[in-house]
Amino acid sequence: MKITIKSFLTLRHEMKNQAEFEMDVDGITIGDLLDLLCRRFGEGLKQQIFDPKTNEINQLLRVLVNGRHYTTLPDKLETQLQDNDEIALFPPVVGG
Repeated sequence: MKITIKSFLTLRHEMKNQAEFEMDVDGITIGDLLDLLCRRFGEGLKQQIFDPKTNEINQLLRVLVNGRHYTTLPDKLETQLQDNDEIALFPPVVGG
């Protein structure tokens, strides 16, 4: 099955400046996808997605699946992705 990944701001930079790309995956959850992306793109991406102290998902990271934040989905990070899902990744943003 194919899913589309959209990356923004500093996450895009860590993903080799790819604003959007497709991946062929089967039987993968949101959490699995994040781990896979970190293995594919390296430590810089991992540091933005996971809290280095807890190794949990950075609470400020925004992961949207078809426009819905993963925390609003019944299975959260264990949600199985489906064919043609669109996953958008927004890094933590600090402003003043």
